[in-house]
Amino acid sequence: MIKECATIRAVVSRAKGTMPRVFLMLLICGAILASQVGCHKPGAAAEAPVVGEEPAKVVEPAPTSVPEPAVAAETAQTPEEKPEQPVAKNGPRITFEKVMCDFGEIGTETKQKGQFKFKNTGNKSLKIVRVKSCCGVGATGVKAGDVYRPGKGGVLNISYSAGAHPGDVDRKLYIQSNDPVQDVVTLKLRAKIVRRVEYEPKRLRLFLRQKNAGARDITLTSTDGRPFSITGFESTANSIGADFDPNVQASEFVLHPQADLAKLERNLKGQISINMSHPECKNVRLLYDVLPEFTINPPQILLFNQVEGKAVQREIWILSNYSDDFEIESVTSRKETVNLLEKKKIKGTATSSSSVGAGRPGVRYQLKIEITPPPVEGQRAVFSDILDVKIKDGATLSITCRGFY
Repeated sequence: MIKECATIRAVVSRAKGTMPRVFLMLLICGAILASQVGCHKPGAAAEAPVVGEEPAKVVEPAPTSVPEPAVAAETAQTPEEKPEQPVAKNGPRITFEKVMCDFGEIGTETKQKGQFKFKNTGNKSLKIVRVKSCCGVGATGVKAGDVYRPGKGGVLNISYSAGAHPGDVDRKLYIQSNDPVQDVVTLKLRAKIVRRVEYEPKRLRLFLRQKNAGARDITLTSTDGRPFSITGFESTANSIGADFDPNVQASEFVLHPQADLAKLERNLKGQISINMSHPECKNVRLLYDVLPEFTINPPQILLFNQVEGKAVQREIWILSNYSDDFEIESVTSRKETVNLLEKKKIKGTATSSSSVGAGRPGVRYQLKIEITPPPVEGQRAVFSDILDVKIKDGATLSITCRGFY
């Protein structure tokens, strides 16, 4: 300390005659502070002495090293670098051999079976909490409450019923257990449904005024080359039939459908179902529809925001689809809420795009009707009636009228 004070006096003495007073005071303060820092620094023998007119240098203390345990503690707090928790090594563990069952290509309406095997690879008993399957998939062999000791396992048996339409299939099953690492395991099922027997046409368009209703031949072809036999042929109301021999096997058949016009007239829409012995295609179905003798536009009348007793008017068009001349014999209302105001017969080809059957030859009738909503019955806020249009020497056409108050 005495040596440092002498040094300060020497510095002040040299600068006294050459510096202004203010700078002289600052120099004295700086020298005092430097001497105080030097007094507190450990190892005073390592001080650097003042050389010439340069001020004394202050040496910063070396930073203190952080102990290794402290670094380890900081690392443990980082989520991405957390070590495996003890629970991952202790407890039950459910381990599956596979989590995907791919059936590949399968036929329509076939049944497929598969398995998912698993084992308890932990060191405590594994308990099944829940087994959940999805539509079309059955699961057996494992159920809620089953317990498996360490090293033991089970088999989840699955069955899948394919639909009637081709396409890709993706299904999922879920197994929940007391495994602390993965309490729910998702199992997947995959398949591609294909037709093993193709058929043409896909739909029959039939006509009442054509021979055999214009029914086309139906061709059945095995896409995988396996022969099969036809074991059954059915249709809506037996309106269409076909001859076949169930003892004959082939990879292709051509059926000649026979139409019953009287039944078709009463069943304008339906389907044909053909049963076969093919191992991966037991049945095919195709729809049919018949062009009716008459088209009614609109096919029904709907009225909204009606007021009881306040009549409204509408138009109804009736067209002959087969260009036949016809006469309307009568128009009657079953509940007498509909009255016929005008009936007009129109011959020739309709040219207006707003007319029924525009661009088509034939006979059309235009009916103008008046509908009078009846009094409201109790809490019912709706009324209905049926308008019957009788064709002379023909059928009776019924038109539903429905109104809402």
